[in-house]
Amino acid sequence: MKYFYFLVFLVSITSFAQERNEHKMRLMITDVSIFPLKVINVTTKEVVSTDAGGYFTINVQPNDELALIENEFYQLKYFMKKEDLQNTVIRIYPEPLTEVLREIEVEKITSKSLGIDAAEINKYIYKRNPNPNMDFKAMFLWLLGKMKKNKGEEFVERRPTDMNPYVAGLPRSVMTDYLKIPDELVEKFYYYLNDDYVIDQYIKSGDEAKWRMHLLDKSFQFLEQENIPLR
Repeated sequence: MKYFYFLVFLVSITSFAQERNEHKMRLMITDVSIFPLKVINVTTKEVVSTDAGGYFTINVQPNDELALIENEFYQLKYFMKKEDLQNTVIRIYPEPLTEVLREIEVEKITSKSLGIDAAEINKYIYKRNPNPNMDFKAMFLWLLGKMKKNKGEEFVERRPTDMNPYVAGLPRSVMTDYLKIPDELVEKFYYYLNDDYVIDQYIKSGDEAKWRMHLLDKSFQFLEQENIPLR
């Protein structure tokens, strides 16, 4: 009889441990214009939609598989880990779908196929440009100008009391709608990134995918520091 009660107790514990609970997650995708997306728990067949910022809630337990459906831009095959369930918001990074470009065969074009006499062209060009060194001189001056333009800017360290001007120059909606930073903390976030010079380079180079993902990670750190519940 004692053995029977022990088995019942053991089965109860196992069932409780494997019970699925609702967890909040976010798809870490830089292009927010493709939201909302549909996420499926392949194990249970539960389907949910994200909001405009990539957030969603779904019932999961360890080893459940999550995937994206009805989507032409990103792919996802993520198996939930036990440690994931300890986070307030579980961040998931889908992979972009690679598009195979159609191969196009280009026919070789020659002066003969165009009906042009190459000798006559060279003769005409020489008459218009009697100095054969002129093209080389122009090329040298062009390269010299490019080298001057590509010369790196002098690094100037910001004072501790300065906000990050590059992040502050972005639309405020990036902070409030995309990063989910409360409006009253936006300026503080600018100061929080005072010594982040990596984001400066991403924004200056126009690499939107990189600066969006970098800001996402920084915003999570900032909100945790401010004890703001991740939304």
